[in-house]
Amino acid sequence: MNVNIAHLKTLKPVPIEELEKMHTARLLSRLKRLRSLHATFEASDWLLEERNAVEQAGLIAFKNTELWSTAFEEVKRLLAQREHLPRGGKARRQSAAHKKQNR
Repeated sequence: MNVNIAHLKTLKPVPIEELEKMHTARLLSRLKRLRSLHATFEASDWLLEERNAVEQAGLIAFKNTELWSTAFEEVKRLLAQREHLPRGGKARRQSAAHKKQNR
């Protein structure tokens, strides 16, 4: 059976060397995508053939796998080394948005 995995929510593993070159925004985006994956195969609506095809392709699909754990920890470690700029308070963000609208 030929399984099309293009429609499935997966991520490619990225070598640590490439992650280190990524901008912080891209790392944050990757972290968000990692968090959005299914917790387990059993908790998903995937067919067994789909899971097997994703595993053969070497893609990350479920949080309970070693691939996911490694990818998550690498991204978190790199983000911890980056400069953190606090977002500011809610009132401050709303005020800035209001000023922007009233230009």
